[in-house]
Amino acid sequence: MRTIRSAIFELVAAIRSRRAIVLIVLYVAMSLIVMNGAISVLAKIESPIADVLQVEKTDGRTGAVSAAIWQSKSFQRRVRAMVRNPQVYDDLVGKHPAELVFAWIVFMAVPFLALFVSSRRIADEVKSGAAKYMLLRVTRLEYSMGKYLGIALMILIGLMLGALAAWAVAAIRIYGADIGSLLPSMLMWAVKAWFLSLAWLGLGLGVSHICKSGAKADAISLMMMLTWAILPHLINAFATGPISEKFTVLVRLFPSSVSSGLWRASFMPVTASALWLVMLGLFWFSIGHIWFAKRDVR
Repeated sequence: MRTIRSAIFELVAAIRSRRAIVLIVLYVAMSLIVMNGAISVLAKIESPIADVLQVEKTDGRTGAVSAAIWQSKSFQRRVRAMVRNPQVYDDLVGKHPAELVFAWIVFMAVPFLALFVSSRRIADEVKSGAAKYMLLRVTRLEYSMGKYLGIALMILIGLMLGALAAWAVAAIRIYGADIGSLLPSMLMWAVKAWFLSLAWLGLGLGVSHICKSGAKADAISLMMMLTWAILPHLINAFATGPISEKFTVLVRLFPSSVSSGLWRASFMPVTASALWLVMLGLFWFSIGHIWFAKRDVR
């Protein structure tokens, strides 16, 4: 119960200090701007693409031919060449482009935004002395888990509101879209992205447990984010020979190695990826907490 109270306190404190509002505004603004920009680009390239793919045009309004383009055999061949996993490709075929644009937005943005809101959270409180007073009421584990759950809830709220904002833009600007079906689909992508964010949240808080200043925690988190993005590809590229399987196991320690399962439509691969991402975040979080448990916070 004290962990839940600590999480609620974190959320309330974030609202009072406007940290939660800033996070939510960032998610909503990102969704609005990128979705609106993507639709504007779509409006400019629809006609040329329709000519190249020999797709019948309608009245020229934005989105009038996008669904037809997506269903065209020529376009599907191009997409299949870009999507390496044939199972992911099969699950993406038939979905509206606006839905996939939103999915791409949130999957690209959540690593940065999750680290942005978490990397300096504990480091700043330890430096200011606020953590010392919190630890008079709760244990260090309850304090840390309260931060984790409170920030996770903030991210979920931001993602859901961002999905509503992106859906509103699509509803206004895209002609011929099945608006009723787009909303639950976008909300589902927001939930999937939330599970991805938990892995990065665990990294951010893990670093924050160790660092003595928020600026240092931000810098280390940024470097680790870049490392997490690059290292799995390097391991896959250079791990050859009889030891390749041992090296490729290391790839499972990075979110990008399992996040592809979130693009699936089937329950089992999505659930497996989501659970692994949660455990991955808790793994990095626990490494930081082990250090924090022995740390002097006075």
